[in-house]
Amino acid sequence: MTNSSNARQVLLVIDKISNPHAGTEGQFLLLIKQLQSVGYGVRVLVLATSEWLQKNGLPCEYDVLGHSSVKSPLTWWAAWCYARKQKKVGYTLAHVFFNDASVICPPTFALAGVKTIISRRDMGFWYNPVYRFLLPITGRFVSFAVSNSQAVAAITSQVERIPADRLRVIYNAYQERPRLHQEIPELEVLKAQGANMFGLVANIRPIKRMQDAIEALAKLGTGANPHLVIVGAGDPAELQALARQRGVGERVHFLGGRSDVNECLTYFCAGLLCSESEGFSNAIVEYQFAGLPVICTNTGGNPEAVDARTGWLYEVADVDALALAMQALLDDPQVAAEKGTNAKAAAATRYSLDAMRNAYLALYQSLM
Repeated sequence: MTNSSNARQVLLVIDKISNPHAGTEGQFLLLIKQLQSVGYGVRVLVLATSEWLQKNGLPCEYDVLGHSSVKSPLTWWAAWCYARKQKKVGYTLAHVFFNDASVICPPTFALAGVKTIISRRDMGFWYNPVYRFLLPITGRFVSFAVSNSQAVAAITSQVERIPADRLRVIYNAYQERPRLHQEIPELEVLKAQGANMFGLVANIRPIKRMQDAIEALAKLGTGANPHLVIVGAGDPAELQALARQRGVGERVHFLGGRSDVNECLTYFCAGLLCSESEGFSNAIVEYQFAGLPVICTNTGGNPEAVDARTGWLYEVADVDALALAMQALLDDPQVAAEKGTNAKAAAATRYSLDAMRNAYLALYQSLM
């Protein structure tokens, strides 16, 4: 294999692929396609198989290591053997995703002569004592740590002790899907009633603090007919009960997990995000590509994506501030529309496929 070939191929490593629509897994699959689109050779190593992988496969050659526990010597041995084998056929660089692989691969791959890049995409909620002990050690073998926001880079540096010159920020890319122009019956009914719909796209989990959106809605006047539409999987029973208690049960709607989120966004006057912690929110990017102003918490990577030109930021759990932002939007639709236009223009440049792909290519080439 020639040197020029070696410089155009990369190993991608991930713990497991179970949900292609999840944030990290979705970006992982998108990266494969983007690298292939410019002629890169891509091979994937998955530590553990999954039902989804067995059913769907990947758009490139892939291997399943069959071991994934950081506590098992077999995992470390198998990773070293695999890297040694791939080095012999010309792979000199690996890009590693998820937690266990990013602990195991840097030292074992380094021993085999393969450089590693690790990815970090959240605020480290998974940092338990074992990871906090291991990561500063295995991190010494990491060539670069890539984060999807400055906030994630900061926590990565702090906990894993990755020095600043080995940190890079590459924002998530968003692949715009063609609009199907299909009507959403539940939302058509609200539209016909003149509802102003605030949309919140996220799975129902405590960290998303969806109760704050309900509490804020209850503080708004009814003159502008405000409604809250939550799009995401999960049990809504507690939130429904809260909405009834606050007297807004008929103005809070749960659509569940859906594949037509793009079409749902066209009905909303704004996108909400009430999370107490976010590394970098794909929902914010979706809102912005749809031309929506965003109202979100001032946490994690959110203030890197939203400012006064594109929406409103408020402090976590400050329901009064959230309600004020929602009311400001209702009071001045023209300002809200301008923020949405600005958001779409910024997102089209910052979160484009080209921007993401070119940033990774430059990083890979610097190590080859």
